[in-house]
Order: sequence, then C-alpha cells, then structure tokens
Amino acid sequence: MKGVVLFLLICFSAVMFPSWVHTQSAPGFHGPGIVAYAGRYFANPSSAEYSSYNEKMSMYVAKRIKEKYAVDLDYKSYSAFELLEIEALLKCKRSDESVKSLLERFQS
Repeated sequence: MKGVVLFLLICFSAVMFPSWVHTQSAPGFHGPGIVAYAGRYFANPSSAEYSSYNEKMSMYVAKRIKEKYAVDLDYKSYSAFELLEIEALLKCKRSDESVKSLLERFQS
C-alpha cells in the first residue's frame, strides 16, 4: 500500500511540476513575466506586443547581469538582444579586459 501511494505521489509530482514552473513569472517580476511570450511570433519589431516583450526581456537580462557580474546596466538603453550579447561577452571576458571596453561597441 505504501508503495502504491509513493508511486502515485511521484507520478503526480512529475506531471504537475513542469506545468507549475511554466506558469510562474520571471524572478522579481509580477504577472506572467517572460514566460507569457513563450512560443509567440511577432508581426514586426514595431508592434506593441514585441515592444512589451523586449522591455520585459531587457529587464530580466539586465537584472541577471547585475546579479551575476555586478554590472549595473540601464535596460532602457539596450535591446534585449544587445543585453544577451553583453552577457555572453562578460562570460567570456579576459581578466585583463575592462567592462567599459566591452560596452563601447554598444554605445550609439
């Protein structure tokens, strides 16, 4: 009997946990967060939905960069894709390379 209960508990957890994770918002944000945009396509970059996605994604990536690399970036100054590229450059940065030199290519 204990084995059956344990088996059902494990199966229930395996089925429910992924759907629970999918419905959670991005850390530190209220509402559906970035997950709400999963699997969506945008008509063009000037659409309102894309602008909303870009803003939420930029906020998320800027926060992640600040936590991981202690570099505080204004998410409104960069697109989400620029912030992802900056994060990749910071990950691969040489110890003798300055953060300022990495960010120079993104200045307009």
